Amino acid sequence: MEQLKGRAQGADTGVPALERLTDHVDSEELWKRSARPLTSMGGEPDARTRALQSVTDRVIMSHSVDPRDDLAKERAKRSFDVEAMATVVVGGPEKLARRRRIVNILKSQPWAEKTDVFWRSREDEYVGNLKSLLGLRNYVESHGLSLDDYLELKFLMDKPGGFELHTAMYIPTLESQGTDEQHKLFLEPALQFRNIGTYAQTELGHGTFVRGIESTATYDPETREFIMHSPTLTATKWWPGCLGKTSTHCVFAARLFTQGKDHGPHFFVVQIRDLETHLPLPGVTVGDIGPKLGYGGVDNGFLRLNHVRIPRVNMLMRNAKVTVDGRYVPPPKDNEKAAYGTMMLIRAQLVTGAFFALSRATTIATRYCSLRRQTGPRSGPETQILDYQTVSHVVVPLIATSYALNFMGASMMEMYHKVIAEGKRGEYGSLPELHALSSGMKALSTWLALDGTEAARRVVGGQGYSVLSGLPYILNNYAQNVTWEGDNPIVCLQTARFLVKCLVAVRMGKTPLPPSAAYLMNVQQELAPSNKCQVGAQADWRDGGVLMSALRHAATFQTVAAAKALFKAGGGQLKFEGAPWNNNMVALVEAAKSHSRLVIAGTFYDVLERQEDRLDEGTFRVLQKVCTLFALLTIEPEVGKLLESGYLAGKQATWCKQEIAALVAELRPEAVSLVDAFDYDDYVLNYSAIGRADGNVYHALWEMANRTPLNKTEVGPAWESVLSKQLRPSSRM
Repeated sequence: MEQLKGRAQGADTGVPALERLTDHVDSEELWKRSARPLTSMGGEPDARTRALQSVTDRVIMSHSVDPRDDLAKERAKRSFDVEAMATVVVGGPEKLARRRRIVNILKSQPWAEKTDVFWRSREDEYVGNLKSLLGLRNYVESHGLSLDDYLELKFLMDKPGGFELHTAMYIPTLESQGTDEQHKLFLEPALQFRNIGTYAQTELGHGTFVRGIESTATYDPETREFIMHSPTLTATKWWPGCLGKTSTHCVFAARLFTQGKDHGPHFFVVQIRDLETHLPLPGVTVGDIGPKLGYGGVDNGFLRLNHVRIPRVNMLMRNAKVTVDGRYVPPPKDNEKAAYGTMMLIRAQLVTGAFFALSRATTIATRYCSLRRQTGPRSGPETQILDYQTVSHVVVPLIATSYALNFMGASMMEMYHKVIAEGKRGEYGSLPELHALSSGMKALSTWLALDGTEAARRVVGGQGYSVLSGLPYILNNYAQNVTWEGDNPIVCLQTARFLVKCLVAVRMGKTPLPPSAAYLMNVQQELAPSNKCQVGAQADWRDGGVLMSALRHAATFQTVAAAKALFKAGGGQLKFEGAPWNNNMVALVEAAKSHSRLVIAGTFYDVLERQEDRLDEGTFRVLQKVCTLFALLTIEPEVGKLLESGYLAGKQATWCKQEIAALVAELRPEAVSLVDAFDYDDYVLNYSAIGRADGNVYHALWEMANRTPLNKTEVGPAWESVLSKQLRPSSRM
């Protein structure tokens, strides 16, 4: 040992070992030696190499499993009819067939291809997606398809671009807020894409608080024009999609001033770019706000107006009006919220969008986790990671949540169209409920989808960090949804205000309440000390009635608690502003969450009830388990309230956890087939390398990695300009 120690230190010479080895070698010669290439390892091996390697290969291959076989075996485990389940998910056999036709159309069109979707620059993404959307528009027009066809094609193509808000917000606002005359002036050209519009409401200094916007529209009765102006820097419109470089027109939200009086926010059609040159019009300053976390194909923009005059007819006047002489005519009292129709549409659509994001991420994660193998017994193949409890307890709940969001999204759109139809008949009684429900559901669904998509990205391990998995693309493009169209805690407060007012109505005997809040009519019975959870054994948690009763109790308890705190803080009055409101926001947001959880679980049970006589026993049984699991998952965050109220006992809470674990285990063999029932072609998954329907993920990763731009040349883009100066031996000669 001493001898070795001496050698390491240079022994009695006192010279460090490395210097002793090199002191007789010229440093430049040493560099040349280290830079010599290794013996080539490529090419055809000789007989000796093949013989040696064959033994090694047999050892490795004896434990190797083709991932395609794993996925096929997973599908063979199912106990239900995937086609029947897909029919339920998509909304019927006609819709399912239509969806498949649409995907086949997209796959066949050059303007819809997605082979480069993961590695484009922002400019390429913006221009490329516009080309795709214009190609789609031309296809729809040449084949005589409808706007609904266009929207579904665009939705499944998933290439967000400069036309997003034209169809999502500009056209719906013109439809719902414009008069018949304005439909001819503004809507018809928009439908024909003769101009491109956006919806400019959010400002640099104001977002969700619409009443606080600073942009102004001042009526000039002499010229019969509105003077549109951005009086402060914070009045700058900031964030509207497609505003930066694409839109020629916008629906502009501004505070209306007539005869010296502020009438609050109203909507106006403003042209911002010349149709011949696309240059901004006089008085208009407009541009792109810069790079974002995702959504690079959409040019979110800024807009300032400097005393821009527009004709009186450009104020959308289906509801409120300004007469020629400047007199303001308010909308009918029960129609005040009609002006927010577009907002409610978007919030309803966001629930459907939440399903689309989460279900695609969940499909990718489920497939990959079912074929990715890691660790396991010393002999035989490694274990599929979906068989590890830590993985299945992430993946299977994501599947259940995706199903719930799907059914809730369909319900929200159905309710929206019903309310719009009522409005056309002059009936506006359902508007407050739609506003409250769309607000709370927007928040809950986008939270579930964003958190779930991130969970899906993490659960697949390292590949989730790779853009080639498709998961970062979904996640980054989706992340905005918890903020835009109302920051989630703020829109929850809109729901909470509705719930507190419902409690007041009950106390004053003004019933019945709107359907979604009808449970609040039974406050006294619900909160009576004798009202207890009826779970007597773990299996009782599978009873839908028991589950819904627990969720109703949690929602009632939290709403009453928030209302009482608000009442106390207001000195015996309900004050929906100031310190009483601000100091109870957490409790109010929690009430909105509890209410929304109750509604989404109830919607799932409604679907289950309708399907009981339509589905075969095996398919219904699996759907029932998925529904039960989701309901239990919604109860988990309510356990604290249920224990606090005395409704739930500790043992019952433990059984709830155990029943979740049992259902996850039972649904584990169904997992791959449950995501297959979303009926997503690889195209819809943006050709995710790890979410392929055939399971050939490692081949896909290898092939896609070799196609990335950095691999266009063997030496890479930095060799000549940077690395060669440091590494090339001849450069040191």
